Amino acid sequence: MARLATGILRGVVATFTGLLIAGGTLTLAADRAAPQRPTLVPVTRGPSTLTVPQVTGQAYVFAKGILQDGGFAWHVSGPVQGYAVNTVVEQHPAAGTVVVDTGAPTVTLTLARNKAYAQLGTPSNNAPYSGTAVLIPADHGGPAAASVPKPAPALRLTGHPAAPRR
Repeated sequence: MARLATGILRGVVATFTGLLIAGGTLTLAADRAAPQRPTLVPVTRGPSTLTVPQVTGQAYVFAKGILQDGGFAWHVSGPVQGYAVNTVVEQHPAAGTVVVDTGAPTVTLTLARNKAYAQLGTPSNNAPYSGTAVLIPADHGGPAAASVPKPAPALRLTGHPAAPRR
C-alpha cells in the first residue's frame, strides 16, 4: 500500500513539474515573438452621410422604426395625426436622398388616415429625441452644386424669352 501511495505521489509531482516547464517555455517563446504593428495610413474623412429610407406606403408604426434604425428623427405634418395605424403618403426628403449625418436628420412625414382601424391612444407626432437639420452634401447637389449659375433662357427671334417646352 505504501508503494502505491509513493507511486501516485511521484506521478503527481512529475505531472506538475512537466506542466510547469511547458508553461515557462511557452512564456519565454511569447516574450521573444516580434510584435506586428499595423501600418498607419492617413485618411482624409469627409462628412458622414446617411441615405433616407423609403417609408412611403408603410404604416406609421413601421415607418418610425425604419427611420429610427436608419439614424433619423421624424415629424408628422398635415391634418392627420401620428397614430400607429395611419399610413405614410409622403416624405421629405424623398427616399434615396443622401444627407449629412447631423446627429438625427429630421424626415417630415405626411400621413393618411387608415379607416380600417380605430385611432386609439395619444398620437406621436415627433421622434422621442431631438431631430437635427437636413443638409445635402456638396457632392450630392447641396450648397456647392447650388452655387453653379444656371444658363440663361433661350431667346426667340422676337427677343423675348422662349416658353418652356414640355
